Amino acid sequence: MKMTEPVGDTLYAPFFLRLALGSYFVLAGLAKLDDPGAFVLEVQRFGILPEQFATVYAILLPYLEILSGGMLLCGMWTTLAAIITTLLLGSFIYAFGFFPPKANLFNKDVILLAVSVSIMFSGAGAFSVDRFRKQG
Repeated sequence: MKMTEPVGDTLYAPFFLRLALGSYFVLAGLAKLDDPGAFVLEVQRFGILPEQFATVYAILLPYLEILSGGMLLCGMWTTLAAIITTLLLGSFIYAFGFFPPKANLFNKDVILLAVSVSIMFSGAGAFSVDRFRKQG
């Protein structure tokens, strides 16, 4: 085995990225649905959007996260799901900043954005509805 060659089939890389990102978004969306009123107030407190837009954003966000995360987990309409997660992560980075204010080393959303963009460019990979539909 050469150290310049991949260890395995490159078809599996997007699969592992999809599982990680999809799981993250499904769990994040479900957590926000525990107390939607509190989440709406939290988004409004940021003061980035006008109150009405902040309310709509906060109401739709958990459902978009669950939907796009589920699509990633299934590998169904993967490019669309990756575009949605890329836009969501871009909005999170805008809201929280590139570097977090606390003692954290780095904003995790930047890393997740890189994963999302990677999936957007690579496609669904192995074990996906998209691949099954393409190959039959």
